Amino acid sequence: MVAILVLMTMVIFILVDFYYQTRKEKPLLVAKFESESDAAIPMELVSGFKMPTAFSFHPGHGWAMKESGRRVRIGMDDFSARLLGEMDSIDLPARGRWLRQGEKGWAVTRGKRRFELLSPIEGEVVDVNEAILKNPRQLLADPYGVGWLLEVHSPGADGNLKNLLHGKLARRWMEEAVMDLNSKISGVTGAHLQDGGHPVSDILGQIPEERWDTLVEDFILTTPRIRD
Repeated sequence: MVAILVLMTMVIFILVDFYYQTRKEKPLLVAKFESESDAAIPMELVSGFKMPTAFSFHPGHGWAMKESGRRVRIGMDDFSARLLGEMDSIDLPARGRWLRQGEKGWAVTRGKRRFELLSPIEGEVVDVNEAILKNPRQLLADPYGVGWLLEVHSPGADGNLKNLLHGKLARRWMEEAVMDLNSKISGVTGAHLQDGGHPVSDILGQIPEERWDTLVEDFILTTPRIRD
């Protein structure tokens, strides 16, 4: 009798364990900030592109994340980083400069072209990622972590963030941007967004250079400039 009770108890434990294991959700992808806490940030894939679940996004493909009080960290999202691809350099504003939401905040260069991107937040630049200036490739590898660009003291941070895209709205916006991008490059011989199931890291490299300006302007929302 004791043996039967032990056996039944073991079976019950196994069934209970199986039940909870099957109910477990799949873990979210995570990226990490370069900080002392090294805190993991919940992330999801939207049409193949990474999007942190707690971040807010500007239609020009910049992101913003409130750190504390009125301090906000900003940068380029995975879409814009992969779109611009192999950037030669990044030009960040100096500490003390005042940025305005939706106006030019920083620029990247590739070849003879200078691409200016829009700031998602209004405020004073209080910190600059010096490491990204030395190695722009970090932006491609981790645009939300070590590839962050600026920290801004924003007196109107809460209001600014409400003007941005987040949650389900941000996900839908990204889905539509990817569909739009796919339609724009699908007619170009050899051009593609995916490579082995993952977004290519250099989308401009997939298309003729004479089409760069129009494509970037459609998504970054500013007109590229030709450098002397």
